[in-house]
Order: sequence, then C-alpha cells, then structure tokens
Amino acid sequence: MRFTLWFILLILSTEMFAQQGSDVTLKVDKKYKNWDTTKYQKFERVLIVGILQQHRTFSNELSQSMTEDSLGMSASPYSTEFNFAGSSGITLSYDKFQLALTRRIEPSYNNAGRGSTDMFNIGFNVGDNRWESENYYRRFKGFYNTKTPSLDSAYFAQTKQYFQYPKMVTSLFMSRFLYFNNYIDYSFKSGFGCNYRQLKSAFTWINGGSISVFNLRNDSAMIPLNSRAYYKDYANFRGLRSVNIAYNFGAAATIVLFKAWFIAGHFTLGPEQQWRNYDMISHHRRISYISWSGTGRVSMGLNLKRMYIIWGFTNDYTIYGSRKTSTLRTNCLTSNFTFGWRFHTKTPAFYEKFMKSKIYSYL
Repeated sequence: MRFTLWFILLILSTEMFAQQGSDVTLKVDKKYKNWDTTKYQKFERVLIVGILQQHRTFSNELSQSMTEDSLGMSASPYSTEFNFAGSSGITLSYDKFQLALTRRIEPSYNNAGRGSTDMFNIGFNVGDNRWESENYYRRFKGFYNTKTPSLDSAYFAQTKQYFQYPKMVTSLFMSRFLYFNNYIDYSFKSGFGCNYRQLKSAFTWINGGSISVFNLRNDSAMIPLNSRAYYKDYANFRGLRSVNIAYNFGAAATIVLFKAWFIAGHFTLGPEQQWRNYDMISHHRRISYISWSGTGRVSMGLNLKRMYIIWGFTNDYTIYGSRKTSTLRTNCLTSNFTFGWRFHTKTPAFYEKFMKSKIYSYL
C-alpha cells in the first residue's frame, strides 16, 4: 500500500475573554461570554481525539462558446483519480489547536486506465465565534479525461485507457474570511468542528471575502486533438494562472434536535475579480475579468457532551469564463466522516506557562 500524507490542518481559535484556572469542565462555562450560552457552548481545554475518514477529488472542465457544438464534443472534463479512493487518519484537538493526519487508502478496484494522482494539502484556520479565516494550499498532479469513451470510442474499447495527463498540475492558494452576523445565537464551529456544541437551532447571514492564486499547467496542449478545432485561438491552451480577489455573501443555519442531533448548512456566492494569464505555448494572453466564486457546505451528526459524530461535505468552486470564448470551471469536492471523544484532562505545566505568554494572548 502506498502511503500518502494528505494534509496537515492546524486550527487556531481566539477568544475575547480571560481564561483562569486549570480545572476542565464539559459544562457551560459560567464566565462572561459574548454569545447566548443557552444557544451554544464551547468546550474549554478538553483533549479531543477523533477518527477521520476523508475523500477528496478535484476537476477542471473546459468548454467553449466560439463554435456550435450540438453533440457536446468540445467539452473536456479532467478529473483526479481519487473519485473512489480516500484517506483515513486521526484528529487531535486541545484548546486553540487542532492537528489532523491522514494516509491514503488504495482503491479496491483496478485503477489502471485512469492513471494516478499525487496530492498535497496543508492549511490552517484562525478565528473565534464571530469570524473565521480559512487558509490553505492544495496541489494535484495527474489527471485523466472522463469523456474519453465518447471522444474516441474505438481507442477506449481496445485499450480500456482514458486519455491521461500525468504532467498536468493544478494548485490553489486560498485565504478566505467569513464574518457571522448572528454570532450571539449561531456557532459555525458547532456544525463543522468539535470545539463548540449548538444547543438550539440558529441562523446567520455571512459576509466575507477571499484572496486566491490559481495555477493550471501541462507539459503540452491539453485539449484533445479531435476537439481542438472547436477552440480556434485557444486550441493550444496549455495552462492558466489567475490572481483573484472576491467578495462573498451567504447564509448558514444549524437545525438541532434534542440538543444532540444536528443538520448544518453553509452557502456563499459572490463576484470575483480575476487577473488571468493564459499560456498558449507560442504566446501568453492576459485578461482582467469579473466572474463568480463560492463555497457550499453540508454536515450532519450527533454532538454530545463527550462524544461527537460528524459527516460533512464541502464544494469549493470557481469559474474562469468568457461568454465569447472559453470557460474553465474548477471544482473541489471533499467529504469526511469523523468519530470523536472528549477526554477530561488537566492543563500540562508547560502549557500553563505558554498560556501566560504574550504569544498566546495574540492567538
């Protein structure tokens, strides 16, 4: 089995009130809070251990609007080969820190024909119950064209091989900010984390923005030969680099039953200013364009005083398009299942010293 370190996720949560004492409790803290403690609670410095199962896939889909294509032959969707594979690992959470490590699970079926994909992902989040800053870097190398059977049926029938692009690389650096208008009643981390627990149903509007850098490149023109005629000037398209600034508006809600079972949802959408650089092999084409980007999340599970179970699904999408030429749609789908337990612990001596430091006060 080939082991792959999929991602390291560090979550830092800041609080606006003082922490005193080393006794750990799983009950609602009686000290001053800037939210309604009858709506949700935070677990103070409790060791939280979770078992994680995760699946992630990424796709780039090229389409064009320059030439009529009633049969849809010009669309070129490229996907990673993780469509049926995943990873397993553990998460460790304490106070303001969370670490998650996973290893890849080899697919149970014969993956020949789709090639292989290497992936690297690292990220960290900073925030409290009012706001959240999500930051990550993802890189995928190795894609295949999912429409190969319709593009060249004879080739596929004979070889059972998809058109593979082992040198194709997609990377994305994202820094996203979210502000929750109704943080008094609603906790974002209750539905998508483990440090908070929503006790009653709540809803909030979301305002936010993001800065991102997207990069797609290949070692040669990526459009299949029998589709290039549709793309005219974009026939030799080899890559795209785009620097983006976006504003997003949306909503989030968590429905709670019996202070335990929950269903949570979060959706944002907004305009994005994109400064693009297209690589056409023989030359580059630079375009400034306003498009769309957003995020959708759904989770459900059971969140008790000690035990929690969360299943979550996230869809990050961006459109790099033009009405008159071509469009590239990127889509990253992530699903995960986590079973965790909160343990009573005493604050370690070294951590008590760290809590008194200036560094801790800034987190």
